[in-house]
Amino acid sequence: MFTWSRLFVMLYACLLCVQLPAQTLPSPSSPVQPAAPKSAADQLVDHLVRNYAALYATLPSITAHEKVETHATRGILWQNSTGEGTMRVLRTASGDDLKETHEMTVVNGKPVAPGDQKGPSQPTDAFIGVQGMFFSHTGRPCYIFTLAPQPTKEGLLELHIALSPEYASLPRCMSGLKDLTGIVRVDPATHQVTHLERTIPNQVAPLTFFASTDYAPARIGDKTFWLPAVSVSSVVINKVKVHTIIHYSDYHLYTSTSTILPVTPEQVLP
Repeated sequence: MFTWSRLFVMLYACLLCVQLPAQTLPSPSSPVQPAAPKSAADQLVDHLVRNYAALYATLPSITAHEKVETHATRGILWQNSTGEGTMRVLRTASGDDLKETHEMTVVNGKPVAPGDQKGPSQPTDAFIGVQGMFFSHTGRPCYIFTLAPQPTKEGLLELHIALSPEYASLPRCMSGLKDLTGIVRVDPATHQVTHLERTIPNQVAPLTFFASTDYAPARIGDKTFWLPAVSVSSVVINKVKVHTIIHYSDYHLYTSTSTILPVTPEQVLP
């Protein structure tokens, strides 16, 4: 017998700044060598890094509806769960950071009381942190990107992701990612990510983890942002296989209301 609380793990972490090594300047007598031209893969990754930075800097506080479907099996035992809720990405008071929250409101067709979060679990920072894992200024040095020789049948550019040979010596890289691989597909016209997936093999931890996210343009206010449309994940924990599909829809600006109550005579000091 297993419980939902044992099925879900957190595989996302905040990336800290990577301190770049100091550059050695050429001596005055040494001729200055022209910089080697960047590969097509590096040029494409440059676009993705800039697009992610722009998304993080300009995305307003938003909310969306999410529908979660989970199927868990262990031998001949199985359990399905469905849930619906609200995803929020809120900009902090300083305006520099984004905070992500998930609140389930319906599980298996039954309403969930506020604060009583049961059913499918949501990893914090999965919404914003997934792209930042690879395409933030601090995350990029941890990986190498190889451009596929041909576009996909849909005409998308495809990059293959692997850990950098220097990964272990970069203290700011996320730990526990040995032998990670990934694939990112990019719209050639906008250089926006349309699909991102990553796999962590089971020898790294007592689980096998695969996750992918598909992105689509969403109109919020007077701007268009490329945001998650569908996320899929598969994990094996202690012989329990859990497959989860999350659909995001109805993106719109987050608004909050407050009520100012009138002062009663009893509250007025003499």
